[in-house]
Amino acid sequence: MMNTKVESLKKIYLFQKLNQDELLHIAEKIREVHLPPRNVLYDMGEEAASMYIVKYGTLQISTSTSHGDDVNLITLGEGDHFGELPFFDDEKRSAKVEAKENSELYELRYADLHDMFSKNKEMELKFYKEVTHYYIRRMRKLTHDLAYARELRKRFA
Repeated sequence: MMNTKVESLKKIYLFQKLNQDELLHIAEKIREVHLPPRNVLYDMGEEAASMYIVKYGTLQISTSTSHGDDVNLITLGEGDHFGELPFFDDEKRSAKVEAKENSELYELRYADLHDMFSKNKEMELKFYKEVTHYYIRRMRKLTHDLAYARELRKRFA
């Protein structure tokens, strides 16, 4: 059972640079969560204490407009992760997460991550380096997409 968790962790950019012992340490802390169809895991504005990895199933992440309309942001499936942002900025949940079908999740509590990092600074450094690389890639893509959108707007204005 522990191996399945380790294999799931290995697929996630946040944990890719961690060694087997570090992955096992995290896997020991992971809790399994079952979410039936149409059940909401959390909603916008709620306090956050954990991040999640989809073991199997499909989840819908959505947000609401100022008029109260639901806007679907993304659909997640096996191997995807979500809910990590408040770990970094201590903000509340910025979206709603709902199961579209029977789903099984791995829950990793922020407190457990903080505890592991306080005891293993090398592990913490690897984790934050991966996070930084990931967000730099996203920022570059966003910058590229914005430049492209501005160019299109000029052409068709």
